[in-house]
Amino acid sequence: MLISIILLIAISIVGVMLALENAQHVSLTFFNYPIDGPVGLFLLIALGIGILLGILLMIPSLVGKSWSAFRQQRKIAELQKKPARKKK
Repeated sequence: MLISIILLIAISIVGVMLALENAQHVSLTFFNYPIDGPVGLFLLIALGIGILLGILLMIPSLVGKSWSAFRQQRKIAELQKKPARKKK
């Protein structure tokens, strides 16, 4: 967890530095709609969209793992309640 926070802070710092260094204005056409703005802003928007897509794509895996862990814990609790069978 600590490594991911440090990595997130480092990526954020690099992204902001990149945005500050690229202040030239450009025209971007998106679905025949022209947008004028600095290159750095477009780079930060692309970085943010990439991070959000990454998080959204990780959610099903995380939910599946937590559901599996919940089922296993429930099964363990159920097995612990049963009396042990004696061998003959």
